[in-house]
Formats: sequence, structure tokens, C-alpha cells
Amino acid sequence: MELGSLPMLMNHFCEKLEGIRFMIDLKENKRADEDEEESTCQEHIEHLSEDIDSLSAILLDIKSVLKQRQQKVDEMKALTESLDISSLQHLLDNIPPHLPKPVKADPPQQKSCESRTVVESSSSNDKENIPDKRSQSRGRRQAKAVYIPALVYITVEEFEEVPKYMKGRLNYNQVNTAIDELNKALSEKYKILGMKRTTLNDANRKRYERYKEQESKDTKGEHFIVDTDIKEFTNFKLDSVGRSVLTILRHCGRTKEIRGGRLTRYACIEVY
Repeated sequence: MELGSLPMLMNHFCEKLEGIRFMIDLKENKRADEDEEESTCQEHIEHLSEDIDSLSAILLDIKSVLKQRQQKVDEMKALTESLDISSLQHLLDNIPPHLPKPVKADPPQQKSCESRTVVESSSSNDKENIPDKRSQSRGRRQAKAVYIPALVYITVEEFEEVPKYMKGRLNYNQVNTAIDELNKALSEKYKILGMKRTTLNDANRKRYERYKEQESKDTKGEHFIVDTDIKEFTNFKLDSVGRSVLTILRHCGRTKEIRGGRLTRYACIEVY
């Protein structure tokens, strides 16, 4: 071999060795990357497995809820099919006339106007008239706060359980119409009792004093009326039919009698 060819041979082997070293480095780096990628993929698979398990549990809950809702729908369908529409229409066409009508509330604007007028009128009055206005306003508040008792209508079932000798020829609507009349007497009486005596006229002042005289230790905490109240404030007649109605109301637990002092008091029984 010539002298000039030895350096060339060394360079050739050096290049080959460098290439082998480069290939070894690539192989080692590839193994490290593959191991890293494999661990990352394994973590992703584990997360996906957990998500799939949670979704499976949610789906099971949804299926259970849907099954319960389907059962409810089936029950409602069966109930709807069992309903007799004609009977419902009959009830709608025959609503009892004694049922209370809805009370319309006062519009808020009217209240604000009233309060505004009260403020303006009070500001325009002299100092001497201010106590009178305040006393009148306090009297009005007391009158509004008074409790007005009322008899509750009897039900059809209660009326049917009343013995025939008590009912006679009375029907269900007649009894509840009589309750409306008796409630008028209760309302008028306790409106008067809720007012201040100084604001009453002569007739109502005499009534007020009579009401107080009718009270006794047996009537404490009771709300009652007597025959005179029924005659003054209602169209209810205290004949044989009227007495039968009062007997039925006592039998159904709507009223009770409190006797004493030559008076028969018809006390209202609270029904909840």
C-alpha cells in the first residue's frame, strides 16, 4: 500500500465509525422515545377507561329514570282512559250556586293615590286637627283588623249522613244557602264590635251595648249570634224549616248552642 493511501484509509474508517456511532445514538434515542410514547399512551388509555366507566354509570341512571317516567306515563294514560268526560262536564255545568266567588284585590295604583291624598290632607291641616286625624286612622286600622267568623259549607257526604227525620224535605243547596244568611249576621255583628264606640251612630251603639250584655263566662272565646241578629240582618226565617236547618248545622259540627240568661246563642265552630 502506498504511503499516500494510509491517511485516506484512516479517514475512511473514521467516517465509518462516526456513521456507526450516529446509528447507535439514533437507536438509543428511538427506544427512549418509544418508551415515553408507550407510557403516555397507557395513561391516555387509563383516562379513557375511567371516562367510559363514568359514562356507563350515567347511562344506567338515565335508563332507570326513563323507565320510571315511562311507568308514570302508562299510569296517566290508564287514568285518562278510565275518566268519564261526560261526568266532568256534568260537574262543570252544575256548579253549586253557594260557592264563594273570588274577591278582586284593589289595584296598587288606587292604594298609592289614597296614601298620597292622606299625606296631602294631613299636611294642610292645623296642628290642632292632627290628633283627631291620627285617632281616626287608628280607629280604621282596628276596624280592618277585627276577626270576622264564618260558617263553613257542609259537604255532600255530610248532608247524606244526616238522618232523614232531621232533613225532612230540605235539600243540600237550601242548607248552604242558609249558611250564607247566617254568615251575614255574623259579619254585621262583629263589624260593629270591631269599631270604636265613638264612631258608632245611635242604632249601632245600642246594638254594641246589647252584644256586650249577651256575653257571659260561657261565651268567652266564642263567636255567636242570637235570634235577634238573624232577624235584623238576614232573610233567614226562624220557622220550622229554619229550626231544622239549625239542627242540621249543629249535627254536622258547624254550630253549637250556648244557653243562659233566657237566650239561645248559636256559636260558630271553626272547621279546618
